[in-house]
Amino acid sequence: MSTAPHGSQAGADRGRTSAFKAPPSDEPQTAPQSPATRASGQSARLGVIRQVAGWVSSPTGLRWLGLAGSVTVAISGARSVGLAGAAVLAAAWLGLRTVTATRWLLVTAALWALPLLVAPPLFSGDATAYACQGQLFRHGLSPYRYGVADLPCTWLARMPEIWWHTRSPYGPLWLVLSGLAGGPRWWLAVGVLRAVALAGILLVVGYGSRLARALDTDPSRVAWLGVASPLVLLHAVSGVHNDALMAGLVVAGLAGTVGARWGLRAGILLGLAVAVKATAVVAVPFALLMVKRRAAAGLAAAAVAAFAGVTAATGLGLGWLAALSGTSTALIQWTSPPTGAGMAAGYLLRWVGRPELAPVALAVARGLGLAVLAVVLMALWLRARWRQARTTAAIIRGAGLALAATALLGPVFFPWYALAPLAVLSAAPLTGRAERWLGWLVAGLALIVMPSGAGIASMTKPVGSFADLALVTVLAVVWLRRLRAGRARPTPTAR
Repeated sequence: MSTAPHGSQAGADRGRTSAFKAPPSDEPQTAPQSPATRASGQSARLGVIRQVAGWVSSPTGLRWLGLAGSVTVAISGARSVGLAGAAVLAAAWLGLRTVTATRWLLVTAALWALPLLVAPPLFSGDATAYACQGQLFRHGLSPYRYGVADLPCTWLARMPEIWWHTRSPYGPLWLVLSGLAGGPRWWLAVGVLRAVALAGILLVVGYGSRLARALDTDPSRVAWLGVASPLVLLHAVSGVHNDALMAGLVVAGLAGTVGARWGLRAGILLGLAVAVKATAVVAVPFALLMVKRRAAAGLAAAAVAAFAGVTAATGLGLGWLAALSGTSTALIQWTSPPTGAGMAAGYLLRWVGRPELAPVALAVARGLGLAVLAVVLMALWLRARWRQARTTAAIIRGAGLALAATALLGPVFFPWYALAPLAVLSAAPLTGRAERWLGWLVAGLALIVMPSGAGIASMTKPVGSFADLALVTVLAVVWLRRLRAGRARPTPTAR
């Protein structure tokens, strides 16, 4: 039996070793891809990305994206990361602007509201102020004469010390409702305040849709702008601001003027709105334009009677009107354009070495703002009156703009002040461009307050105030140019 030589055996072993060499890694070897195969894979990946992006941008995808933002806000609580959730919510809401299915939008709004309903109040500390003032009322102390520290309130430690001795600027009806929330348990107080805010939103849903149909406006605009907006969700559902109830009563009162014979119901609703917050009185002159002369008298009498009746029943008097000035004195923020312009003037005066004149500049700017507001309100009312013969839509639009001007030109402005004008304007006919700009404004307003209640305006005082000064200057120049152009236009002569 013969054997192979030793050298030949070694060569064979080397050959087998070379033939069965293991791959350099644990990954299985694959055949090299052709350019066509690689292009096909990239196309498939791009197709998946497009499909996902298309789903996210679809109404259904935006609905769940907004829910994710709402859940983020609720879970984050007072932490700053909740503002990112608010941004996602606002972006999803903007994406639904072209949706016209009213019921679908209302269901979406309810879905977005659910996480906020089980979370504590966010984006403001006003819930504590409401409950504490309610405790004063329950104990027989007038919130128009005493501060919450005079009792003291059960939740005094939750409130900033600046508000401990501030008198209430709210109407007597609101103090009665706050009294229901003035019990010893915080969760019960929040539940009552949230129920009242939801009642205001439901009034906007019901009466806003009725008003929109009377004006030949799509009710889906009420659902999108007046109910599902981030301002409503963050500052009415979560923040439980009394502006939600005022907004609902104002919209209900304006809707009650449509086809009114005597105007009594509309007057009562508007009188109750004024008994919540004084700014609701701006809507009353526009409501009078919506009805005939006989009904106008009934509307005015009913509004006065409703307000006087609530005031007399509570025994609180009109002390809340004087308390309004105290609130504006304590709050100096550039979110009010007149206040911002006055702040900028104060910075300039300090820069030139006259700091003692800064408070004077602020007071003058605020005074000019109120003077401009009076002119704007009169102009809006006269314009609505002149157009009354053509359409009542101009009256409702004028009422919404008047409420917006009252909020912006007053000494103090917070995002939730926009709830009432937003609710009214949602029922009025708006151009696509106006609706688009209004949507972006609402989304921006939803992001200027942190979940803890701290205002971004307080962190950006110099920048915001000089931006206000520039805005006021530009508007003044534009107005003067238009005034000159109107005077220079030749008047027609009779032939």
